[in-house]
Amino acid sequence: MHGKNEHEIIELAKVNPAAFGVLFDKYHKPILRYALHRTGNAETASDIASETSFKALNKIGTYRFTGAPFSAWLYRIAGNEINMYFRKKKYDPVSYEDAIGEEGVLDKESAESIDRELNEAQEEIDKNRDYQQIKEALFAMDSKYQDVIVLRFFQEMKVQEIAQTIGKSEGTVKSLLSRGLAYLRKKLEKNEK
Repeated sequence: MHGKNEHEIIELAKVNPAAFGVLFDKYHKPILRYALHRTGNAETASDIASETSFKALNKIGTYRFTGAPFSAWLYRIAGNEINMYFRKKKYDPVSYEDAIGEEGVLDKESAESIDRELNEAQEEIDKNRDYQQIKEALFAMDSKYQDVIVLRFFQEMKVQEIAQTIGKSEGTVKSLLSRGLAYLRKKLEKNEK
């Protein structure tokens, strides 16, 4: 895989699932962080990241380059999984092994490293009261606002990247950010009183 660009790796993954491992390694942690900030729960985030990887691996054959980065496609899959989670309010966990199949994309050391990262992230969330308040305010708002705020401030995406990820215009993203932040501010001010 060394020396191949991402587009070549994607094409290779369409015929050789083992090549998906390179993409998994590159994007699993950002997708995990995104799910963690959207759900506030490490175990649920892990399930969602695994399910996203599983679906991406299964659907890689349908992926077509449209000018948007590959990560936008993955974030869209993850966003759908998160929305499904909130609709159901329950989640059927998928193990890492199920998510990656028998290709062995994720070795034991990587799994332990991700578990460690999850535990640290959950501890950080639990001890940070400000984040707790932000999380509660985030969860109280419509998911379209949640999504752009998490992508912008927790995933540190630019407006253009968010637009590509959620399939909206940059103007719409700016508007959603503005309304979402105004709502967040109002909610946090109310909590302080």
